[in-house]
Amino acid sequence: MHRWLFFWRKLSRRIWFRVGLYGLAGCGAALLATLFGRFVPDEVSERLGGPNVEGLLTILANSLLAVAIFGAGAMVTAYTAVSSNVTPRAAGLVTTDPRLQGALSTFVGGFLYAIVALTAIGSSYYGKDGRTIVYIITLVVVGLVAVNILLIIDRLARIARVDFIVQRIETLTAKAMRARAGWERLTGSPDRALGKATDTVTSDQVGYVQNVDPAALERTAEAAGVRVRVVALPGDMVGVGEPLLTVHGGEIDDACRDALRSAFALGDGRSFDQDPRFGLIVLGEIAARALSPGVNDPGTAIAVVRAGVALMTTWDVACRDADDEPPEDPRVFAAPLAADDLLGDVFIPIALYGSGDIAVALRLQKAMSLVRVLKGPGLAPAARNFSTDALARAKLAMAHAGDIERLVASGQSSAD
Repeated sequence: MHRWLFFWRKLSRRIWFRVGLYGLAGCGAALLATLFGRFVPDEVSERLGGPNVEGLLTILANSLLAVAIFGAGAMVTAYTAVSSNVTPRAAGLVTTDPRLQGALSTFVGGFLYAIVALTAIGSSYYGKDGRTIVYIITLVVVGLVAVNILLIIDRLARIARVDFIVQRIETLTAKAMRARAGWERLTGSPDRALGKATDTVTSDQVGYVQNVDPAALERTAEAAGVRVRVVALPGDMVGVGEPLLTVHGGEIDDACRDALRSAFALGDGRSFDQDPRFGLIVLGEIAARALSPGVNDPGTAIAVVRAGVALMTTWDVACRDADDEPPEDPRVFAAPLAADDLLGDVFIPIALYGSGDIAVALRLQKAMSLVRVLKGPGLAPAARNFSTDALARAKLAMAHAGDIERLVASGQSSAD
């Protein structure tokens, strides 16, 4: 992903950013209403430009602040519920939910609009034509508030549910997988003989790699006449002085080094955007918590198994159907995602904590049989190895001989 697009997406997900935009829009609508007054027919301004608009604005000003505070409190409650009942890594999906942010922003923007409009009316800023425009805008704001109240109630009723969070993570991870497949198509295989590294670009901070801009790396490397091998991929944690990439085929100057370093975006945590393994890890955490003795919810673990199979299928399709044509002479090289890592991130916690549950173990064997027929790089052998390992774990954890026989028979039929 282009670095500026990544920064824009990261900024636009901050709740204060959207609230600030809506607030500015509300203030602007109140102040600029007088500019459109000349387009209002006289008979309309006589009917709508009276004192009624002040009553509507007063109601908005008195109610929307309380509604916004209620919405913010409900968001905090949902955030706490997801953090404690699902996993803390998924709690950020509550505060970045676009529907919740849009509703809160509408409430705050409407409140600021009402305050500014009332102040302008009190200072005789509007004539009858301007008051007519304010009246029309106020009716629109009332409609938006009513719709967003219904939307926020509906979203709050669903957002703290485990199945909703699983579906949301599955959607984000599938999107990241498709982006990563295209990213890998644009980079060369690290198996190519690049020769000994002639230079290294290191990190100047501690953090997780959240985004890498391969297009910027390609342009910079081509301009410098070198090739680069990405060492720190999205999701990797690096420290000060640790390598981000190695340079092959020549030396680079400080300006080129800074340009290559700027293609990496580091942060305090991992991101769903370019890091599909993070989404798989979070799904595995949800299943692990569901299988803990204190929760004992194998149904959620089975739902995660289904999501894991769907994501492996998405990865298989993305690897085969990537639209980007590989460059003839690539300048950027990076290791592809390993199938063993993808399966392990989501399924190992299920095999570890659910090996004694016959229902979970059977679903896990069925899942491996579905992954085994996929044509993605390394998925079939990784699924066979994982199926054998999961079966061995289940034999050690199960005490009932009949359950073990059913599981073995399921594994054998899946292998056939």
